[in-house]
Amino acid sequence: MAKILIGRYEATIYREGDGYTGAISLGFGPDGVRKRIKRKARTKREVKDKLIEAVGDLEKGIKAETNHTVAQCVNDFLAYGLKGKSENTLKVYTSIAKNHIIPRIGRVRLKDLNVDHVEELLQVIAETKSTETVRRTHNLLVRSIRMAERRDRVGRNVAALVDPPEGVAGRPSSSLSLDQAAKLVMVAQDPKWRLGAYVVLSLMSGIRTEEARMLRWTDVDLEKAVVYVLRADRHRGDTKTKKSRRGLSLPQAAVAVLAAHKARQAGERLAVGELWQENDLLFCHRDGAALDAHQVRAEFRKITRAAGLGDRWVPRELRHTFVSLLSDQNVPVERIADLVGHANTRTTETVYRHRLRPVITGGAEVMDTIFGTGSETPGSKSA
Repeated sequence: MAKILIGRYEATIYREGDGYTGAISLGFGPDGVRKRIKRKARTKREVKDKLIEAVGDLEKGIKAETNHTVAQCVNDFLAYGLKGKSENTLKVYTSIAKNHIIPRIGRVRLKDLNVDHVEELLQVIAETKSTETVRRTHNLLVRSIRMAERRDRVGRNVAALVDPPEGVAGRPSSSLSLDQAAKLVMVAQDPKWRLGAYVVLSLMSGIRTEEARMLRWTDVDLEKAVVYVLRADRHRGDTKTKKSRRGLSLPQAAVAVLAAHKARQAGERLAVGELWQENDLLFCHRDGAALDAHQVRAEFRKITRAAGLGDRWVPRELRHTFVSLLSDQNVPVERIADLVGHANTRTTETVYRHRLRPVITGGAEVMDTIFGTGSETPGSKSA
């Protein structure tokens, strides 16, 4: 048995079984039980190194939870670090933890986690997943370990030292041509589509899909042809930016479709009676319950197929189409940026505007010029 001094603590190292054990006495706790740090290894050198590390952690205030794993760390964050976040956010991060982090590095002890572990994990994900998934994985790790730091379970956040790589490039968003948009608007007005009004409104106003899902009837004035975007299906219901909170004039074609949609919803409400869930939502299930993004995408693709456009389109491309159609009608990019709620014109120009031309008017009047006022065939007026 050998006694050595590690910092201000006296340690004892002795042979036990096939290796060595090192122990440091920390005195007695308030319950009268002796508190000790113990480490095991195959050699004296390894035991001493582990004791030195343990003393370093002790002096930094880090709890001696040597078996706390990455999986436990991430699960702690999912349980306590996302309170107040939307259900969708929780689903996304839980899926990332379950499918990417825990299977690959979940068993690694948090104290043993290093930069190589994190870089290798992100690189593997980047080979098959999008850049957004890679960044979310990195974000989840950083935030999980940061919470462990606050709880004195680890000395530093190695994930924060890593720059996430680029993932697989996703399909770039596209916009419908005028002819395609006209076909889609025509088909969407068929009463058999419960989200036909959603398609028409989104295409003719440029609102985001998460904004459309949260629209309430109190946000719409059909007589004045105005819709107010005040919330979104995001954390705490906030819009993406302050400028995203905006009032938009509606083209008459959209007003007509929304009026028919409102009458239909009133009939559905009477049909279900007491089972109706009063959420005041424009777009909802037959019982008034809110729709999620997946349900909207599924219905939208049925409508695009019926319009002969295939099923490769997604709802966010209605917004892209709105921007491109206005651009084709010579609407100034500054006006378009205001209409879609961008803080500046950069995003409008680089991400959304698929065909660029000079300057002049914009908004609902242009949509009425393109699609008519509700009683005419879309595309019948000269663009």
